[in-house]
Amino acid sequence: MIRALNDAGVDFSIPKSALTDFLGNAEFTPYPALSAALLKLLNGRMLQRPVFLDVIVFNYEHSPGNPSPRRLEDVDVAVLEAAVLEGFNNRYATEHADFSSLLKPRTEPQPPLQTLLLVVEGTASIHDGITFVDTDNPQVEVTTKLIKVHTESPDAMVAQELLRRDNGWRFTNGDVRLSVANGEADAESTPRPVRAGSLSDSAYAWPAAPGTFSGDAGSEVKLLSRIRVGYRPVDVKLLVEAPKNGFAANTAEQARIALDPEVLLVPVEVARFFSDSIPVSEISMLGQMALWDQVPVISPTTNFRSLDGNGQLKFAERAWDHWPTLNPEGLYTHLGWVSPDSIWGKARIRFRLVNYIDIKTDNQHTAPVTGQGDDDKPLRENNDTLSSHPQHISDKKVLKVIFMNRIQHQESVHIGRALIGSRCIGISAGTSDRFATIAHEIGHLITDSQAHSTEPDNVLNDPGPGIRITEAQIAKARAWAQNFADFWQH
Repeated sequence: MIRALNDAGVDFSIPKSALTDFLGNAEFTPYPALSAALLKLLNGRMLQRPVFLDVIVFNYEHSPGNPSPRRLEDVDVAVLEAAVLEGFNNRYATEHADFSSLLKPRTEPQPPLQTLLLVVEGTASIHDGITFVDTDNPQVEVTTKLIKVHTESPDAMVAQELLRRDNGWRFTNGDVRLSVANGEADAESTPRPVRAGSLSDSAYAWPAAPGTFSGDAGSEVKLLSRIRVGYRPVDVKLLVEAPKNGFAANTAEQARIALDPEVLLVPVEVARFFSDSIPVSEISMLGQMALWDQVPVISPTTNFRSLDGNGQLKFAERAWDHWPTLNPEGLYTHLGWVSPDSIWGKARIRFRLVNYIDIKTDNQHTAPVTGQGDDDKPLRENNDTLSSHPQHISDKKVLKVIFMNRIQHQESVHIGRALIGSRCIGISAGTSDRFATIAHEIGHLITDSQAHSTEPDNVLNDPGPGIRITEAQIAKARAWAQNFADFWQH
């Protein structure tokens, strides 16, 4: 049904998984009846430009009398035509007066949509319409054009307006997001990503530069977003919302994006060990998402949508709590920590957070002190605790990263430690001496040795560490990362 509708010029802006559920539920949703009626109505013809099915359904159900058909014979054709017409005009800011003006024969070539620029960070190559990237967390830039949209209260055309100041932005008379489909959210019956697909069905998008942009002037504005991708291509498109019709005001160029098969993806499991008196509050799930996957952190307190009394969207306002950025050396950082991707990405290796666990323990295993045995003993015991934890991923190999307030006693100079042979590193969260410590400890696992490099700026230098890796280290890193390939379902 989805393919048949697409051939007729009917697409969708909701997650594909949700649409599939709706189309399979004729008892409780109108989607099956209205989809069948659409194909019958078009009868070998197609729309000149695509209209979202979910918007058509919304318009139909909000027509006078609030109809919601469950059978084909219950569909009012006149109401359906009006729903399509309204969806077309709102999406493309046109003023077609009748349904027939939207149609063309199926054999006639479809005119191109308004195509605005889409740029994907880390693009390595493009084959068969798929953009292959060398990072699993690419930033996507999309340029779109703001327009005037219709409001019900008052009954008028109003301009979309987008304002960004510092780390916050407001979209008046609409909203915007990046739709991501066919990734892990659409994967069938799997407890973890299929080929490391997308994180979710959508991602926030924000203006690339401060300023005010208005539909009154037809402003073109560059929007940024960051998504998670894997070896399975995901479909990405920008959706802009109108006040009354959901995400259907206008769109920009679509793209299919996948991780380059030559890039090796390492699954990461993070555990925070804390006690009642030592909370290790520097570490959180959202912070680790920002560190390992450069995902911007926007909390509920900085994410607000204002609706009027009729449920019509007035504006959406958001701000970053944490937005990972490049430092002067070109490294992604979060709260002073350097993303390991920034170092080992030069070996075409990327790290992906796949699990996060908070583990409450005692002070001895949160901030060891002298007299408690060997330096590594608390960390090794924490590794044993993590390995037996019910939330630990035990059926596949993962890189375990343990955060404690201190990994060794208070007199130790070490703020990181690799447990050779255990696929585990420990990091002291309660320190300001961070640099590329995480990448440094991963380097010890890669080389299967506690030995250090004498090269001044090498990631395995001590003291240091630096940010460079050698060709020999690249070869060892790629051989090590291959050990995790089985995690991803091919």
